[in-house]
Amino acid sequence: MSKPLPLLSLYRSYQRVIRQLPHNYLRQFYQLKARDDLENLRDTKPPSLQRKKFKRISKEVRKMSRGLHGDWRSFDHILDIAYGRKGKLKHELMEPFISDPNAQVPPPIIQQTPLSRPPVYSPELRALLTSDISRTTKALKPSSLSRPPNFPPQADPLSEEARLFGTLSKRRHKNILQRYFKQEVQKVYPPLEVKTSGGRTLEDAGARGGAGQGLSLLKDIETLVGPPWKPPPLTRRERQALGDDATLETSLSSSQRHPSRWLRRRFQSLLGRIPILTFTPGQKSGTGRYSVERSPKFLGDLYTTGGRLLPVASATQLAWHQPILTEPKNQGKKGKS
Repeated sequence: MSKPLPLLSLYRSYQRVIRQLPHNYLRQFYQLKARDDLENLRDTKPPSLQRKKFKRISKEVRKMSRGLHGDWRSFDHILDIAYGRKGKLKHELMEPFISDPNAQVPPPIIQQTPLSRPPVYSPELRALLTSDISRTTKALKPSSLSRPPNFPPQADPLSEEARLFGTLSKRRHKNILQRYFKQEVQKVYPPLEVKTSGGRTLEDAGARGGAGQGLSLLKDIETLVGPPWKPPPLTRRERQALGDDATLETSLSSSQRHPSRWLRRRFQSLLGRIPILTFTPGQKSGTGRYSVERSPKFLGDLYTTGGRLLPVASATQLAWHQPILTEPKNQGKKGKS
């Protein structure tokens, strides 16, 4: 008889790691995840399968502990699981964009076989698949959605291969389209919510929202990251000129920023993996287009951003540089001679 697994000890280790997480949302998410993992482990009947699940959860707890002790790859794994960049939550965030209730149902490829219908790409999914921002790999061409690049030449009935070997079978045609759809959807980073341009609501614009709509997860991350640079403290004259309200607003924006630079950079890196899906309404009702953007606070590499971002010059700094910019170039040379 095999020795029973120490489930209670694993649960305590899980909870001990969760209490050390630096953000309230992370603690709430992993509290629910720990309960689901341990309940699933407890209800698993085959001992061999239960042992495999126990090892997987133990490995996950050790990885979380390494992330909390400074391993940035392990901490990125914690963020990816909590914000749906991988795992079960990713599929739940992608579910609203996979189907299009307003699209016309295409005819089946094989007659009298309804399951042989080709996949339908929703407008949201088309925008996500054809953008480099929302993809783990290179973006797809729009023509690849209707005709995948792995289509054999036999698919064209007028080709030489079709004349020699026969046309492509309908069953293989159906399998290629459906398999390509599933593979490419797995390479997409799902957005947390859908935004609209022009200040209109989703209902007024006629757009659908995401699974995380209204939770303000993206806004919380941007607040934790704060501005790309810390503004210098105001002088006494600047505080008197701006007043108490502006001084209070500046101090609040600085206090909401997380004090740990390492943690801010990890959340900035996460912003690069969270696409922002924006809907721009058209002139007619029910029309518009989707675009994919990134948060301006994401951590980009030096090649994509053109170097490290510098702070924007304030009005006081511009006033100091204004005489230098307006001074004639030849005036300085005459003074030296």
